[in-house]
Amino acid sequence: MINLTELIEQANELLPLPASTVRLAELAGNPECELADVAELVAFDPVLTMKLLRAANSAASGSATPVGNVRDAVMRMGTAQVLAFAVAAGARPFLQVRVPGYGLGEGALWRHSIAAAVAVETLQASGVAVPADAFTAALLHDVGKLVMGRFLSPEILGFIQRAQVSEHLSQMEAESLLLGIHHGELGGLIAQHWKLPPTVVHGIIWHHCPEQGAAAICDLTYLANQLAWQIEAGLDGKKHPFCVYPGVATRLGVSQDKLDAFGPKAVARYTQVCHRYNAV
Repeated sequence: MINLTELIEQANELLPLPASTVRLAELAGNPECELADVAELVAFDPVLTMKLLRAANSAASGSATPVGNVRDAVMRMGTAQVLAFAVAAGARPFLQVRVPGYGLGEGALWRHSIAAAVAVETLQASGVAVPADAFTAALLHDVGKLVMGRFLSPEILGFIQRAQVSEHLSQMEAESLLLGIHHGELGGLIAQHWKLPPTVVHGIIWHHCPEQGAAAICDLTYLANQLAWQIEAGLDGKKHPFCVYPGVATRLGVSQDKLDAFGPKAVARYTQVCHRYNAV
C-alpha cells in the first residue's frame, strides 16, 4: 500500500535547518555550555540576530527595558528559549503548511507545535526538571506528519481507522502495522537529517510511547503533546479528554493538582508566545 523507501527518501529531501541552529542545538545540549558561547554563535548569524533582538524586545518578553545586543537578549530569554526560538524560526515554513492526510489545515501543525513547547516551558516554571532539548523535541514532535501525510490516501486512512477500532490499536500502532513505520519514527529520521542531538531524535520517536523510549525526554515530549491538546481546547472554550500514563507523572514528579492548575497558565503563556513569534 505504501512505498517505505520512497517515504524515507522524501523525509531526507526536506531542506536542512540553518547551520547556526544545528550548532545552537548542540550547545544547548551541553551542560557546560555558557551564555557567552550561545551569544557568540547567534552574533555571527545576522538574520537570527535580528529576529532574536526583535523577540527579546517584543511586548511578550515581559520587560520594558530594551536590549540592543545579542548577549543581553540571550540573558533575557535563556539558552533553552533561544534554542526553541531558533528551531521554530527555521522549521516554521514547514510546519505552517496544510497536512490533509491528518485533517490539519494551514497553520494547525504550527500552532500545535508551539502549544507543546509552551507546555514544556510551563512545566519548567512549575518546578519540573526540564532539559533544554525538551523544548526542541516538543516543537518538532509531529514533524513526521509532514511527510507521512503526503502518502495517506483516503483508502489508507480508512484501513488505519478500521485497524484502530477492530484491533484496539493506537494511531501509532496502526501506522506501524499497516505502513511499517509510524509518524514518530519518521519524525526522528527528519530530526537526524537536520543533525539535531540524539536526545531530540529520541523524544520525537517515542512521544506517543514514553514507556518504550525509557528516558525523561520521552516522558516530557509525551506530556507536552497531551497538554498541547488541552491548551488548544482551552482557547476554543472546549474540553479535551486528558489522560496521562501514571508512570509518566510519577517519573516527572507531576501531581494531579499541578496538572489541574496547568490550563489557565499555559493558555495565557501560549498567547504571549504566539505574539512573540508573529512579531518575527
